Amino acid sequence: MLAALAMNWPLLALRAAVAAIFGVAAILLPAITLRGLVMLFGAYAAVDGALALVAALASRGVPGFGRLLLEALVRIGVGFFAFLAPGFTALALTRIFAVWAVASGVAAIAVALGLRRDLSGEWPLPLAGAMSLLLGLLLVALPATPDLNWVIGPYALLFGFTLLALALRLRQLAFEIASTSL
Repeated sequence: MLAALAMNWPLLALRAAVAAIFGVAAILLPAITLRGLVMLFGAYAAVDGALALVAALASRGVPGFGRLLLEALVRIGVGFFAFLAPGFTALALTRIFAVWAVASGVAAIAVALGLRRDLSGEWPLPLAGAMSLLLGLLLVALPATPDLNWVIGPYALLFGFTLLALALRLRQLAFEIASTSL
């Protein structure tokens, strides 16, 4: 699985950029309506999930493929749900985002656990998974809905930075794999 992920590091870097753009947009648009934030989140989740799906499909037949596929499908599903039911999503955005964060966090941690035998010192993916999981649990535990722009925006930026760190690590590994196969 590691070699397949390493060869697809540009997709991970693109996912990092999409997360960072979403985070910046959420922070810079504090007056955006809740419905607008739902649509922005839906677009982010769908694009991120589609990129994750392309990376997962490139890893087909490799151990851990199911975990990568699960992460991609969760992200895509929540993104489309936000578009298909924006009114409901706006009312329940905190809970939907919390469920998405928990499911994405668990999937990322599962992938990280699968990689730990092959990739030493790999911290970005478990960190991203833990951040997602903790944020989701925090949102579930909160009695009141926070101003989501100031929760989702910084989270997306941090998530993007951790994905970028992982992409750069996988890029280095891709170069190492390419140089040893020559």
